[in-house]
Amino acid sequence: MASAIKKISVQRGYDVTEYTLCCFGGAGGQHACLIAEALGMTQIFIHPYAGVLSAYGIGLADLRTLKEKAVEVRLTPDTVPALKQSLEELSAAGQAEILEQGVSGDRIQTLLKTHLRYEGTDSALIVDFGDADTMRTYFEQAYHQRYGFTMPHKALIVEAVSVEAIGQTTPLTEPLLPIGRTTPLTPISTVQMYTHDTWHETPIYQREDLNPGDRLPSPSLIIEPTGTNVIEPGWSAELTQRNHLILRRDEDGRMKDEKRMRTEG
Repeated sequence: MASAIKKISVQRGYDVTEYTLCCFGGAGGQHACLIAEALGMTQIFIHPYAGVLSAYGIGLADLRTLKEKAVEVRLTPDTVPALKQSLEELSAAGQAEILEQGVSGDRIQTLLKTHLRYEGTDSALIVDFGDADTMRTYFEQAYHQRYGFTMPHKALIVEAVSVEAIGQTTPLTEPLLPIGRTTPLTPISTVQMYTHDTWHETPIYQREDLNPGDRLPSPSLIIEPTGTNVIEPGWSAELTQRNHLILRRDEDGRMKDEKRMRTEG
């Protein structure tokens, strides 16, 4: 997992040690500290829905529907009105679908597109709808960017038109957590955990029992409905007012990381 992160970051010139590791996935919290150590990272962010973060994101995402119609006509000023008519029909159908899902009309946006290709070719590029000259300009810019040349003597064929209707969902504000406990935080149990080549006496906490500002030493386990978070030796965990867990590498751990990275280098 650390190697995969390096491939999309370090190999592209990003110094991951300056970033915070965002943890997600049902087992993500079990590996987060060890992955961060392997990457030399010193801070980890764990959202309360980290175990189901993809589903959570989908639930918050804008609603989108795509409507498309094949036309196969030459692009000329005379054909633009017919294209506009087709796009209006597709737009109405797309907006109707979004309205059925409970989004108000003032929160719906439509993107009008044309699929253009040179006559005699089969590679269409999608550009914004406009007048004939504007669409040709958009197409030739995109074509030149992709292929390195253009063919201005060739006619353009409108292969299809499409509309993407976007229903903007209401932004979600994460509430501040109230103080739900007036007594000192105590673990629900203690277990033996094998890590860093030895056994550790490890307390177990329920995330729902944590209050904002609570700091957990390491090693420890934090249990929640969608996953388990392992706080490895050399790390500490703190709960924020918005129910986010922030894991930080302590100074001794950082010195070990720096020594290991110098050795590997």
